[in-house]
Amino acid sequence: MKYLSVLLLFLTTISCKKSEIKQLPEFPATLYLNRISVKSKIRLYTDKREITDKAVIDRFVKGYGGFTLKDSSFVSDVYIRFFSSDSAEFSDTFESLLVTKNDKQLVFKSTRKLIVSEEDIQNFYNMAKYRSEFERVWDSKFSHYNMFVGYGSYSELNLPLFEYSRVWWNTHGDPNYYLDPHRRGRASGTWFNEFDESYVNSLSKADTLAFREYFYSFKKR
Repeated sequence: MKYLSVLLLFLTTISCKKSEIKQLPEFPATLYLNRISVKSKIRLYTDKREITDKAVIDRFVKGYGGFTLKDSSFVSDVYIRFFSSDSAEFSDTFESLLVTKNDKQLVFKSTRKLIVSEEDIQNFYNMAKYRSEFERVWDSKFSHYNMFVGYGSYSELNLPLFEYSRVWWNTHGDPNYYLDPHRRGRASGTWFNEFDESYVNSLSKADTLAFREYFYSFKKR
């Protein structure tokens, strides 16, 4: 009976080791976009405060557009290709990426630096939760690496993304700034990253920001 128990334990150990070997990822691995999932409702902020009145939110979206992405499944040629556990490319967006895996989280970082302005950092880049340090190169220009994250594995991955629409007025100390449409600026877009909610603390009464979060799902075919 003792020998039988030892044999069973040995076979169980071998079986577990084989299972672990089977779960090791194979490279290169190409994952294709196959689903968009809406993660949150549209949220609207001004002067560091959230506006929850749906009529006001709807009026803002109707006036400035955007937020047309919906829950959907489809076949797509957009892909993420892993060359190894720590290197990848993202379709036509990033040719070369460094990958750091932390359990179920994968952090992606571009290998090429971009030059951005101080104004762009304050107005847009600081919306992103995951970002590299900005290094001053000259005057008000800075260099940095693009970063984003994913959750899952090398065979199935969800990338957080947010869509935003921001409107602001150049006040120049004029209390009637909002009456002059020529002083109004607007920007909108989508960003592969998680939204940094601390960003809303930088909004003044001259700023209005709407955003919504999504997941882009990628999977091996």
